[in-house]
Amino acid sequence: MINIGIIGAGRWGPNIIGALQRIEGSAVTHACDINPHNLDVINKRFPEIKPITDPNFLINLTTLDAVIIATPVETHLHLVELALRNGKHVFVEKPFGLQVKLCQDLCALAKSKNLQIMVGHVFLFNNAILELKNIINSSEIGEILHLEARRTNLGPVRKDVNAAWDLTSHDLSIFDYLLDSLPQSVSCIGSNKLDTKIADTTYTSFLYPNNVIAHAHASWLNPRKVRQITVVGSEKMALWDDLNLENPITIYDSSIGLDQSYYSDSFSSHRLSYKKGDVIMPAVASNEPLLDEMKHFLDVIRNKSKCKSTGIYATENVRSLVAANESLINNGILTKIR
Repeated sequence: MINIGIIGAGRWGPNIIGALQRIEGSAVTHACDINPHNLDVINKRFPEIKPITDPNFLINLTTLDAVIIATPVETHLHLVELALRNGKHVFVEKPFGLQVKLCQDLCALAKSKNLQIMVGHVFLFNNAILELKNIINSSEIGEILHLEARRTNLGPVRKDVNAAWDLTSHDLSIFDYLLDSLPQSVSCIGSNKLDTKIADTTYTSFLYPNNVIAHAHASWLNPRKVRQITVVGSEKMALWDDLNLENPITIYDSSIGLDQSYYSDSFSSHRLSYKKGDVIMPAVASNEPLLDEMKHFLDVIRNKSKCKSTGIYATENVRSLVAANESLINNGILTKIR
């Protein structure tokens, strides 16, 4: 039995508890939050869990094997360090933290103590994203030319980080996974309409090796909830739509090529050939990404699986976001990441 305590029982915390309570061999025994109302909600839904208002008390409990941290981003690294120094495995929600160097230090600390850090990049456990990766690996859509993500909704508005840190961090993890690489530079511009200090809408373009651009539009100030990524290949194109539960992936047998079968003395006189073929919606088995993510975390603790979302990877995700934030401050200037 793996005993777990959770710090942060607000919007996402109850979902994590609900997933863990359905997994055999684990038990959430304690929940901590500074807001008594959040603890009341947890107590009504999970009366067997002991409520705590002091995170230090929870982290020091010798009965716990692991701690889950689902608090505002600026608190992540401090709480992760406390948990590691008290001998606890850690699952922390994304993004890992706000400072690259501190993320690196915590990864080294975890290694020295033979403890695990797993970061909650939940879309790495989404069956449709896994299938999209298989489609790319099969070379069905050809060479990847560029990717485009849209992640918008009317709220929820955050006060601790901007829309890029909140939303694009998801798409960035998907970009990295689909491309098997990390971005080299980034440009980001944004709009501050709800709070003069925090961008509620951002447009972020990551430049990957082989000149692949992955662009992400994120916004809390939009009338439509959209969760989509378009993959444009040299042979075909694919669309992932997280809100389409029946057919989350659509493959378009469409492309544009240059017909050079005749002599031309200028680029503009080349004829563009348009191919518009079949539209295919492959069958994708639905899953519960959060549930599978929690199962994976437990398997990682038991040394049954190699972690798919390590602190080391999450540090690189943070490095990219820090560079994006720097670009945002400097009005979109192309900023080197690594």
